[in-house]
Amino acid sequence: MTKYAQKKAEKLDYDFYNIRSILGNDAIFYILIGGREAGKSYAVMDFFLKEWKAKHKPFTWLRLTEASTKKMLSNSAEKLVDADLQRKYGLKLSVKGCQVYDNGFPMCKVLALSTFYNDKGVALYDNQYDLGYNICLDEMNREANEKKAFDINYSFVNQMENLVRSTKENIRVFLVGNTLEEASDIMCCFEFIPEQFGRYYIHKKKAVVDYIAPTKRYLSRRKGTIADLLTPNASTFTNAIEVDKTLICKNRLVKPSYVIKFSKDKADWFTVWNNMIVARFNGEKVPILPMRPYLDAVFNTEARDTVLTNFDNRYYLFRDLFTQKDFKRHLELLKPRK
Repeated sequence: MTKYAQKKAEKLDYDFYNIRSILGNDAIFYILIGGREAGKSYAVMDFFLKEWKAKHKPFTWLRLTEASTKKMLSNSAEKLVDADLQRKYGLKLSVKGCQVYDNGFPMCKVLALSTFYNDKGVALYDNQYDLGYNICLDEMNREANEKKAFDINYSFVNQMENLVRSTKENIRVFLVGNTLEEASDIMCCFEFIPEQFGRYYIHKKKAVVDYIAPTKRYLSRRKGTIADLLTPNASTFTNAIEVDKTLICKNRLVKPSYVIKFSKDKADWFTVWNNMIVARFNGEKVPILPMRPYLDAVFNTEARDTVLTNFDNRYYLFRDLFTQKDFKRHLELLKPRK
């Protein structure tokens, strides 16, 4: 933690995170990153319920997997809303399919990113709806050893398309995640990885990021817990994202060597310069190395495996942290080698 972030955290010495200040920003995306039990999801749910009771504004709660949503919807969605919030707002919850009702009125949809394709063509979007959208992707990060069965970014974008289509106004989308050993995949959508605690504005993406510094009260509450005793340095409890900068290279890019393609979308292309520095593709006219078949170039398994081996052996250098993370994300989504 930087000295500035630590002083700010001590000045704000709160027990649990509050979203009041971040709501004053003109944004669509509100990204909350911090340690477990910091109160991020609780604060978002409290805000959504306040809007539900005051304006009858329903909301959508997203999780990564269908297994997770099923747990939240079981037993009349008792795991969706904390018990004290249920009492605070006088909720009487019931469930039908993915829809959660409060006292018989449709309050919330609970959906999974992993099965967004099941929602295509389903009437999730109402073109005459004018109350606005409150949407939260909770637990947006995979755990370190969790199976990478689908592309979080692709699924998130498509699920948002299912929910809001071309709507541009009166939308608040919260993305909530614990800090992991490295920055999350979803941050690649915003082309930004926070390196220090603080609040960041990504204007071109209409996003604001709170990378939450642990306060004295938070650290005191966590001290002596089972997690603190057994894994005191785990990032999910220290709040610190481990950033590996050893492969970042700012040397002059002299000559493009080849382009690595992961899909037909140019956003998934990378140019290798000087035979080893990986940068975002910017229209370079050089040979193409496809990482999958059917990408309008000759696919060669040996060439693909060479790229994987080069990455595993830390041969490649990267223009910036975002490029390094996004390149790694694409490699992890390839089918495992036999």
